[in-house]
Amino acid sequence: RPFLSRLRTRILGSKPVKERIILCIYRLKVLKGKLELLILRIRKRDRELLNRCIDAQRSGDQSRAKIYAEASHEIRTIFKIVFHCKLALEQVILRLETVEMFTDLTSSIVIPVSLVNEVRGKLAGILPSVSRQLGEVASELENLIKAAGRVEYTPESAPNLTEEAKIILEEAKVLVEVKAKEVFRSIEQPTDLEVELA
Repeated sequence: RPFLSRLRTRILGSKPVKERIILCIYRLKVLKGKLELLILRIRKRDRELLNRCIDAQRSGDQSRAKIYAEASHEIRTIFKIVFHCKLALEQVILRLETVEMFTDLTSSIVIPVSLVNEVRGKLAGILPSVSRQLGEVASELENLIKAAGRVEYTPESAPNLTEEAKIILEEAKVLVEVKAKEVFRSIEQPTDLEVELA
């Protein structure tokens, strides 16, 4: 393990549980903010691609229109992944804020570490730096769970999500589909281009 990583673990491990939880919440909120900025950039890029596709169709250049349409499809796929991850992080943050409020119940409140690892995996090919930082947060959460004496701890290498994490992901998936339709419908309507994300 790299020296800085060992040093960070030693420092964090010496902090009170509540302080460590607050630090995890802060780091997750920073990462969520980065996803929100990326979402805005994706929407802007999709609007540009859509306009170019429309211009190509109007000029009768169907081949070029097809290229822009395919590019738009690809970036909308990325949008769904990133927005899905943003919602998942919000769920984790809310759970940790509950744990922060009731530190004495840390051993009985489920902390969805597997969900953090799932998000990390989804973002690995899109935002490597965010993915790496999520791995660090997941490692710290695992240490917190061990310190609290939870037997439900699932190692990072485990291939399957916990049932609760699966439920959260399914709920997020439904919300993503609904929000994606709203956002991209607004992009396709020039009179209402600035619909805000929830």
